[in-house]
Amino acid sequence: MLERSGKGKSVGTADVIVIGAGVFGLSVGVAAQRAGLSVLVLEAGTPGCGASGGPVGALCPHAPTRWRPFKQFQLDALLTLGDHIAGLEAETGLATGYARCGRLTPLVSDKARARAEAEGYGAQEIWGRAASFEILDAPPDGTEVAPPEGCTGWIHETLSARISPPSYIRALQTMLGEAVLTGHRVTGLDANTGTVSTEAERFTAGTVVVAAGWQGWPLVEPLQPGLNGMPVKGQAALMQAALPAGPLIYADGFYVVGHGDGTAAIGSTSEKVFEVAEGTDAQLDDLIARARLVCPALHDARVLRRWAGLRPKPPGREPVVGPVGNTRVWTAMGGFKIGFGIAHLVGEAIAAGITGADARYPVPETFLPSAQSQRATD
Repeated sequence: MLERSGKGKSVGTADVIVIGAGVFGLSVGVAAQRAGLSVLVLEAGTPGCGASGGPVGALCPHAPTRWRPFKQFQLDALLTLGDHIAGLEAETGLATGYARCGRLTPLVSDKARARAEAEGYGAQEIWGRAASFEILDAPPDGTEVAPPEGCTGWIHETLSARISPPSYIRALQTMLGEAVLTGHRVTGLDANTGTVSTEAERFTAGTVVVAAGWQGWPLVEPLQPGLNGMPVKGQAALMQAALPAGPLIYADGFYVVGHGDGTAAIGSTSEKVFEVAEGTDAQLDDLIARARLVCPALHDARVLRRWAGLRPKPPGREPVVGPVGNTRVWTAMGGFKIGFGIAHLVGEAIAAGITGADARYPVPETFLPSAQSQRATD
């Protein structure tokens, strides 16, 4: 248990201090706590207030082609997530909105259908009996989706899932209880002593895990040159619409996700260049208009929430997870668009690394900060 003291003074020690209470940071905290470590999570705002605060919650696999360890790690994560969620919901008594619902994607040309058929062979070989991947001539019965112009068929796979991001964040936060401290903006990090300074206090830990989203890059880049990811703006909307039970829809570059509670989420944009970091604009209006064309049930649906946030795009294409240089600092950042699906295994792998245990699913070597740094500086 940490002792509290006055402004600018040390407040005791913990085995692990996590900077950031998004889905990565909270998942690392929960995994470390389950491994028997004392944990403290420092958050400048409130849990999930950054990129983890969006409403979409689409958990989808990468294409089953050009297979590599990164895709295998994500597949393992999606296949183990259901059990992880069941345990979390049982321990907290909180629902997360998780469901293995599958995904439906329209094919808009003969070329797209041929490519999808090739992907189907890959899915058969790699997914095995864990999930199905088939090409349909029409959407499954009961699915309210309008075929786009030139539609030549539909991909229907059963591996994808959905989750309610705010509900999942709430469950993870509940697991950690008083270990989550909000309103603690980090102003300094001593990587050699494990001392983290905030505007009011100082904390010391055996290991510091930076999981602060795009705002974490400036903390780790001085320790490992090249770890200089960038923020990418996303916009999404939550609408009042009770979609029929069925697969989430991916069409025209965005998702439509029915959350099973009378709401549906639409998203998201991916803006590498933006004028204003906060707030939504006409790009979201366009997204909503296109979603209404794809999904008739959204035609007259009321918009309940408009969301904008900055995702932490990593320097390469893969998350940055592991020890940073020869210091006490680890990083768990760059989940970008797949963070909610892999966060539990990222947390487990970091907790195992800190304690010296064997990870159930080790992160690929390409995730390591040293590998990402080398790639960025080559």
